Amino acid sequence: MIKQVPDKAYFVEMVYSNMGIIYKICKLYADGEDREDLKQEIIYQLWKSYPTYRGDSKFQSWMYRVALNTAMLGLRARKMKYTGLSDQELKTSEDPFEKQDEETRVKLLYKQISKLKDLDKTIIFLYLEQCSYEEIAEITGISTKNVSVRLVRIREKLRKNLHIQNSKS
Repeated sequence: MIKQVPDKAYFVEMVYSNMGIIYKICKLYADGEDREDLKQEIIYQLWKSYPTYRGDSKFQSWMYRVALNTAMLGLRARKMKYTGLSDQELKTSEDPFEKQDEETRVKLLYKQISKLKDLDKTIIFLYLEQCSYEEIAEITGISTKNVSVRLVRIREKLRKNLHIQNSKS
């Protein structure tokens, strides 16, 4: 059997047009200089894995799977720090969470997301990226039903933690 040569132009075009996926994953899983290293490692792993891409799923779904696996393995292997915000950045007024400006709410949300277990972090990230439950199941390798159950639990945990975080402010 003749091994199929990867289409380099298609790969470059698809990765370039979906760089936002890589940037968001790097922001979620790495901090500072580690972000650039993680970005390079993800692109390398995508290229290395590209010959195994069969086209059974959308390119973006395959890209999410490879990028998230690379980020999670890299996090464990190199013990990168989770993305965190300093206490100074988290100082907010005494207004409740709903009345804070959107930027502050997003920072608080991402801080709470960064504290989740790897799989839960991946699931909520994909949900926020507006992936369907089916796509999330395909990328993570769990059932659609399990995605649904986990999302309910993750959202409840985030709500609770954001409420606690806000009451400390």
